[in-house]
Order: sequence, then structure tokens, then C-alpha cells
Amino acid sequence: MTQNSPVASEDLFSLLRNDLLEKNTGSLEAQYLSSYASPLLDRLLEGPDQAFDGAGHEVLKADAKTALARTSFDGHSFVVKRYPVKNLWHRIRLFFKPSRAQKNFLFARRLAEIGIRTIRPVAWIQERTFGLRARSWLVYEHVDDSICADTLTDQSNQETVNRVIEAVVRNLSLMRDHLLSHGDMKPSNLLITPHEIVLIDLDAMKSHTTPAECEKGIAKDIARWMRWWRADRPQPGIAHRSESLLRDAGFTLPQG
Repeated sequence: MTQNSPVASEDLFSLLRNDLLEKNTGSLEAQYLSSYASPLLDRLLEGPDQAFDGAGHEVLKADAKTALARTSFDGHSFVVKRYPVKNLWHRIRLFFKPSRAQKNFLFARRLAEIGIRTIRPVAWIQERTFGLRARSWLVYEHVDDSICADTLTDQSNQETVNRVIEAVVRNLSLMRDHLLSHGDMKPSNLLITPHEIVLIDLDAMKSHTTPAECEKGIAKDIARWMRWWRADRPQPGIAHRSESLLRDAGFTLPQG
């Protein structure tokens, strides 16, 4: 099996259009992009928790809502995000809709199709017991050489600040055009790399059925973004620049 090379950003759209392959192992079912197929990925799909307790693992986050771990194979780094189930009622609700891992996988593909730089999804895995969905896992490429946008201040490099704000405005415009909203548009969900601004954490993302419904979702995204710079961690310069670019793009700003 030939090892995969890192995927250039300009090739992301074509990568996400590749055929999906399926794999079922005991209580686990999975879908993954064929371009990542390898024996080591197969092993991860058969036991995704090995990313959290196997050799060479690195747990990035672990709380009641989600857990993230970094793992490496085929010469590249990946993140495995695990979604727990709370109780039987939670599992019954999941029977009628896709798991969060599958939803994130599909939204990542959708965002790439419309030109928004986001996580590069590799696979989703679903556990089933007694006919009901249980835990799920999302596998995606680790974003190397990145810092989180919540580290920005008014004293940060202004070119970097402008890159981030311009990316947010562009992303909001594209999502509005395609009836999408992110649901948690705060700086900690943006990663800054030397070449790109990457939107992450698609857990709260929604696809809307009407423009009016979408406008409400986008308004919440804008309010969340502005609240961070106005109140959570006040940075008047970044707040003012955000307001200016958002207004120029035709968005309505929240009061306060």
C-alpha cells in the first residue's frame, strides 16, 4: 500500500470528492475517504480508543462532552475526537439522526465544497449496541504549525489580525449564501497557520431550510464573535476592525 502525501489546500476539494469506503467490525461501522486507505487506518477504525490509550498517544482534551487525542500513522498526524453518550434517552434520540461524528464529517465536506477552509476529515466511526447508536469518533488531519485565534490581542501583528477577521467575514458570507451557520463562532474555533485560517469545531453547525432561518443563525454567530472581543476578553481594536469589515460585507451588528 502506497503511503499518502500531505494534501495541499488547493487539492482539498478534489480529495473530498473521492469515493467513500465502508468498514464494519463487530459493533463498529465506519466510513472513510479512500485516499487515506492503509492497514494502519484500518487498525484505528477497528479500535478508535487506541488513540487515547495506545503507545505514542497524546490526549489533547477530555471532559464530559468530548475527548480529543492526537495520533500518528503513515507518516502524518491525525486527531481523533470521541463523542460519548449520556444515557439511554440520549441513545434513543440518536436513533433518529446522524451521530455528531458523522454530522461533523459531512459538514467538513460541505464547507470544503463551498470554499471554506476547515478540518480535513478522514473517517467517522459509529458504535452500536443492542441496535442503538452509542459512542462515535471523528478522525481528521491534525492542523500543523498553528496557533489559536483566541491568543490575538490589539498588540498582535496587525496583518495576522486582519487575516483572521477577513477570513471570518468571508466564511460568514459563504455560509449565508449556502444557508449554513456555524453555531459557535468564537476565536478559539479558528486556527491560524502561516498560509490559512482554519475553522474548527463543527459540533453546533446547522443547515437551514430558509434564508430567514439562516439569517438568525448567522446573527448568533456574529454576536458570539463580537461578544468575545467586546466583553469576554476585551480588545477594542479587534472589535472595531471586526465591526467595520462586517458592516462593509452587509451584516447587521449586535448592540453593545
